[in-house]
Amino acid sequence: MLADTQVLAKTPLFQGVPPQAIEVAREAFVTRNYPAGKLIFEAGDMGAALYIVQSGQVRIFRTYLDGRERMFAYLGPGEVFGEMSLLDDQPRSASAETTVDSVLLVLYQDAYWSLVRKWPEILHNLATILARRLREADLELEVLSFEEARGRVAYALTKLRKQRYGDGLRMKLTHQELAQLSGTSRETVTRVLHALREEQLVKVGSGFVEILDPAGLEEVLFGLR
Repeated sequence: MLADTQVLAKTPLFQGVPPQAIEVAREAFVTRNYPAGKLIFEAGDMGAALYIVQSGQVRIFRTYLDGRERMFAYLGPGEVFGEMSLLDDQPRSASAETTVDSVLLVLYQDAYWSLVRKWPEILHNLATILARRLREADLELEVLSFEEARGRVAYALTKLRKQRYGDGLRMKLTHQELAQLSGTSRETVTRVLHALREEQLVKVGSGFVEILDPAGLEEVLFGLR
């Protein structure tokens, strides 16, 4: 049983849900500790649980047959992942791995449906989470299909900021990781970051990127500058 319900109260899964529901959910979630670099689940695995990051960080990614890896997201405290497994019996569509020592809250399918029968708002919240993911996927598909490398890199940085990666502006991030997020090469990312730095949109250092002008970066994303 969870000792503290603060993370549950802040997660989008329980927005607008009565306090007593969160107290009941406290007993439904299982706490799991994961060391850095631990694979939580892999694409193709059958799953029957939703996860919430209580502390630490999780990366969502997929590895293809030729060994290429595509990064989709970095998730921090309060973020939900693995939610589709509660609604269908299909294999996981991506892999999840901790990047630092992390504590995750796990909600298994039976416990989830027990909560939903009492508080249908939770089901609505899950649908909202899925709708948000779909909108993000639509935008990402558009960006990766049509935008040049400059727009792709701007999109990846904007996405990380909105996911509150790091402190939302200063991000511990290598050029290779940014390349995986933006679907470009490391060399291309280095070139684009240099140009964005010259425009005073970002600050680039050893192992980090800091967004100096979020609005300006979004203008780059949408081809306005």
